[in-house]
Amino acid sequence: MCLNSIQVPIFKKFSKAMNLDVDSYIYEYSLEFIGVRRNALEELSEQEGDVWINKAYVDSLKDVDLGC
Repeated sequence: MCLNSIQVPIFKKFSKAMNLDVDSYIYEYSLEFIGVRRNALEELSEQEGDVWINKAYVDSLKDVDLGC
């Protein structure tokens, strides 16, 4: 696994929120978030993890009502 120690718990939290084990979550959503299919957490690079986390964060802001 090439992810850093901050990224790993984030992916565990993402998978838990989707009621999936981590590897199933990676398989299910990797194409959407990083544009390539990955089968397991161990297959993600640190850079792919950064791209994924950033995109997930931006996507989460779409659901926030800023009252504007």
